Amino acid sequence: MKKVLIIDDSALMRRLMSDIIKEDKGLEVSDMAKNGEEGLALLDEGRHYDLILLDINMPKMNGVVFLEHILERGLTTRVIIVSSIASRSTHETIRALELGAFDFIKKPGSSSGKTTDEFKYQLLSKCYLAIGLERGSEKVDWKNYLGKNSVSNTFVSKVDKKAKGTLVFIACSTGGPQSLQQVIPKFSKDFPCPILVVQHMPAGFTRSLAGRLNEMSSLTVMETSDGQKVEPGHVYLAKGGHQSYLVQDNAFGHEIRVTTDPPRNALRPCADVLLESLAETGYRRIICAVLTGMGDDGTRGLAYLRQYKEITVIGQDEKTSVVYGMPKAAKMAGLVDEVVALQDVAGAIMDKVKEIPV
Repeated sequence: MKKVLIIDDSALMRRLMSDIIKEDKGLEVSDMAKNGEEGLALLDEGRHYDLILLDINMPKMNGVVFLEHILERGLTTRVIIVSSIASRSTHETIRALELGAFDFIKKPGSSSGKTTDEFKYQLLSKCYLAIGLERGSEKVDWKNYLGKNSVSNTFVSKVDKKAKGTLVFIACSTGGPQSLQQVIPKFSKDFPCPILVVQHMPAGFTRSLAGRLNEMSSLTVMETSDGQKVEPGHVYLAKGGHQSYLVQDNAFGHEIRVTTDPPRNALRPCADVLLESLAETGYRRIICAVLTGMGDDGTRGLAYLRQYKEITVIGQDEKTSVVYGMPKAAKMAGLVDEVVALQDVAGAIMDKVKEIPV
């Protein structure tokens, strides 16, 4: 049994998370604390935990300060943030991820059965992922993967043979916010291509992440919005809780479409959705990078897109991935042209851009 420490000032949330974990045979709640100060005292007593579930906004010591203290102590226990969608919480959640939190989960917005069931699934899935346990996952038959999962060829009605220009696309999930901070700031302000990014996040969090990346970067980083024009030297982070598409406008430029279309494979935003939309754009060449993340989002979209565009795919290596899921899926499906460490992703993209005039 893996031991879990719950730190949250809400008695209701402590009870909810404890009840969920008690139902699982692989996890047990060893202790609970009402704030970071109480949680830190438990750690200072020498108690061992395999995982900590941590709230952000708490009295006496909040989640960010708690993380700073355990970093000072050299503790390596995995931490999952359980955060509300309040504006202050979203900013501090991004900061917590910078400090090394493994991932985060949005607190349920209501007590409805559907909302609670979704929270339960997210909580247990990410707990198991964080501590390296398997939990009912299916093994993928990679040999037949593309044949079983390819999408219809009717999506594109006409391929524009006069297409030109280069676009960069990046997909990531678990571990992505920290990883993007090691990629996006490395591009110079004169980078000649637009960059589209899909990071799996719920509504309310991508704006804070885009703002943080913008502070760190020479490029302009923003969350996608409907009707937004796409320009070189700009980074567009797909809006959380929505689907984003790229379309060609009447002036032969491109703009973003942001919709409330349903999730695909439980994902919104979904990399496959945005990748498929690129097939009908006026870009000739797409340079794609698949970074750390659970699942296989991006693989179907890449397989589809390569029928209509010249694409080059860069996959993050296993050693530097927080979760080697998305890049592994793309690689095993035979779609990755080059595997690099996280610190080399930006350089690899810039090298590919230099190979052909934009």
